[in-house]
Amino acid sequence: MKTKILFIAFFIFQTIAVLAQDMTSLKTEALKSYKAGVNMNFDAIFETTYPKVFDIIPQEQMKTMFGQMMENEQFSIKLVEVDPGFSFGEIKKIEGKMFCLIGHNNVMAMKFKEPMNDAESMTDIFKSSMNAEKVTYDKATNTFRIEMRSTLIAVADELTKKQWKFLNKDKDNKLFSMIFDEKIVKALDL
Repeated sequence: MKTKILFIAFFIFQTIAVLAQDMTSLKTEALKSYKAGVNMNFDAIFETTYPKVFDIIPQEQMKTMFGQMMENEQFSIKLVEVDPGFSFGEIKKIEGKMFCLIGHNNVMAMKFKEPMNDAESMTDIFKSSMNAEKVTYDKATNTFRIEMRSTLIAVADELTKKQWKFLNKDKDNKLFSMIFDEKIVKALDL
């Protein structure tokens, strides 16, 4: 009887230790991914991105898209480094893959090149389209500061050699749904 109890206790301890290790590495990798994005370090962004994304959008094309999104004829966007205030969901194992949803603070400064005539309606657009929690406009610099909570989807599987890699959760989960099947989407409640 003692042997069974010791075995069960050992098994529970091992399970907790493995989950704790996964959470430790997840926290480290999430911070690395966040900092890569804020610094617009493309190599680091690509290193922390779930690799199947590049089957859909090749790295060079993604780099071009990021560049055009961050700087164009109408505006420029800078990501502002803040305390990410991570909130980690439960690590779920589905079909041999591990997933975790991670909420974090996301702040951007969007500077328009032409004077803004209707900053109030733009503020409303940012709040509704981006689920922004707070939007402020600085008329002197023609810049909006947009504050929101964003979600990273962490994945660790055979493809990543059990290392955590990330996808940004988009509003309709289109990218995630292109990579993972409906069973996984439902299990994660996406």
